[in-house]
Amino acid sequence: MPAGAGARAVTPLVQPRDPAVSPWPRPRPLYPTPDPMQPGVRRAPARKARKKSRIGPVSVPALMFIVMFALCFMHMGRLVELFYPAAAVLIALWLYRVHPAHYLGFTCWVFFLSAEIRRVGDFFAGGFNPVSTIMVAPLACAAISGFALITDMKILGQRRAMPLALVLSALLYTWLIGVTRAGFSAATFALANAIFPALVGFRFISTWQAYPDYQRVLLSTFIFGSIVMGAYGIYEFVSPPPWDVFWLLASGMTSEGQPVPFGLRIASTMNSSGPFANTALVCILMVLAGKGKLRIAAAIMLPALMFTAVRSAWGGLLIGLIYPIAMLDGRSRIRMIAGIVACVAICLPLTMIDEVSKHFTSRLETVQNLGQDDSYQVRVGMYSSFMGRALTDISGQGFGTTGVASKLADTSNVIAVFDSGVMEVPYTMGWPGSLLYVSGIVLLITRAFAASRARPHDRFGVSGVGIAVAIVAMMLFSNTLSGMTGMFFFIGVLMPVNGLRYVRETEAAARREAAKRQAAQAAHAAQAPPTAVVVPQYGPHTVPSVPFHSGAGR
Repeated sequence: MPAGAGARAVTPLVQPRDPAVSPWPRPRPLYPTPDPMQPGVRRAPARKARKKSRIGPVSVPALMFIVMFALCFMHMGRLVELFYPAAAVLIALWLYRVHPAHYLGFTCWVFFLSAEIRRVGDFFAGGFNPVSTIMVAPLACAAISGFALITDMKILGQRRAMPLALVLSALLYTWLIGVTRAGFSAATFALANAIFPALVGFRFISTWQAYPDYQRVLLSTFIFGSIVMGAYGIYEFVSPPPWDVFWLLASGMTSEGQPVPFGLRIASTMNSSGPFANTALVCILMVLAGKGKLRIAAAIMLPALMFTAVRSAWGGLLIGLIYPIAMLDGRSRIRMIAGIVACVAICLPLTMIDEVSKHFTSRLETVQNLGQDDSYQVRVGMYSSFMGRALTDISGQGFGTTGVASKLADTSNVIAVFDSGVMEVPYTMGWPGSLLYVSGIVLLITRAFAASRARPHDRFGVSGVGIAVAIVAMMLFSNTLSGMTGMFFFIGVLMPVNGLRYVRETEAAARREAAKRQAAQAAHAAQAPPTAVVVPQYGPHTVPSVPFHSGAGR
C-alpha cells in the first residue's frame, strides 16, 4: 500500500500557541470606564477646535481703510489726520517684515486712497486743511523700503544692483548740491520724493525669492485698483460728489476743470488728474498680463483715463502697448488686439454723448493743431530758453530748486513748475549727476529688455517693460521718474529681471538636489555588502519508488 493511502489526519496533542493571543485571561479593570452614552453619565468636555486666525495681509489693510472712511463720515476727519498715518506706517512695518509682496501692494493702495480720505475728512470736518498729515502716509510707507539698505547692504556690491547704485549715487550728489543752494529743508523734501522709488526697487530685488507672490499680489492690486478707481472716476465725471467739489473749490485748482457734471478732469481717488492718469496707464498695461475675465477691469479704467484729458498719458499708453504686443506669439497677439478693440468699442458710444464728446474731442483737436496749444507753446519756449542753461551748468542746481520743494527753498532762484523731465534732470543734477543717473536708467531698461526676451511667455514681465518704456517716454512732459510714477517705473523695469533670476535659481537648485540624490544613491550602493549567493550542495533528484512487501508470504 503506498504511503499516505488511507491515512487519517492526526491531531497533535499540543497545539502551538498563537503569539498574538495571551494565554492568560484579560484582567478586569479596577475602575470600569463609564459609557458616555448611558443616561446620567457626564461626558468629558470636547476640545475646542483651534480657529484659524483671521488676521491676514489682506484683511488688516482693508479693515483699516474701512475704519478710516467710517470715521470721516462720522465727522472725525481731524482725528483721522492723526491716526491714519500712524496706522498705515504700523501696518506697512508689519507687512515689510512678514509679507514683502503684500507690503508693496499695501503701499500702492495707500497711494491710491489717501487723497480721497483727505477730501472726505475735510468735507465732513467743515474746513479745508491745506497741509494735511494724511498725505504723509504714502511717502512714509514707501520710505520703509530704505531699511533694506541696512539689512541687505552687501547687495549693493553685486552686479545686479549696479544700476540702482548709480541712481542712488546721483541722487545723493544732487542732494548735497541742493543743500548748499536751496537749503536743507527744501533739498531733503525733494530727495525724499525722488529716492523712495529707487528704495522700493532695491527692496524688490533683495526679495526676488518671492517673485510668484509679487506677481500674484501686484496683479490683484492693479486689477481691483482698476475696478475701484475706474468706477469711481466715471461716477465723479457724471456726478461729482460734494466732497470732491468742496475740495476743488477750496484748493483753487482751476486746471482741473469746472466742478459740474461732465465738466471735470477727473482725479478719481487721487490728488489730481495727472497722477491718476499715470496710474490708469499702469493699471491698464498691468491688467493685460492677467487672464480670463479679469481683463474686463481694463474696460472700466479706459474711459476713466479718457475723462482725465491728460494727453501725455494717452500717448504713453499707445507707446506702452507696442512692446507687449510685439513680444507675444501670434495667437496671444490676436487675443490682446481683440481685447483692446473690444475696450475701444465699449468706449466709442460714450463719444456720441454731447457732453462727453465736447470734453474729449477738444483735447484731441489740440494734438492736431499744436500751433494753438498753449501748453505746447510754453514747453517749446522753455526748451529753447533752458537748453543752454541746463547743459552749461556743470555742477547743477540741486534738489529743492524745482517743483513743490521750491516753496521751502532759502533762495528766490527757483522754478515752481517744470514741465519737462528731460530738462529737469540736467538742470538739477548737472553733468556728474546726470551721467550717473542716466547710466543707471539705461542699464535698468537694457537688462529688462534682455530678461523679457529670455522669457517671452512671462506676460507679467513683458507688461512691466511696457510700463517702463511708457513712463520714460512721458519724461518729455514731466519728471515721471520721481514720486509714485517713478515707483511704478522701478517695479516694472525690475519685474522681468526678478522673474528670470527666480527661474534660473529654481532650476539650479533642482539640478543640485538631483545631483545630491544621485551621489547619495551611488555612495549607498558602494557601501552595501555583496549579496551572498547560496548554491545548494545537493540538487533536486528523483528517489525511485520501492514497492512495499509484507512478511506474510515468507
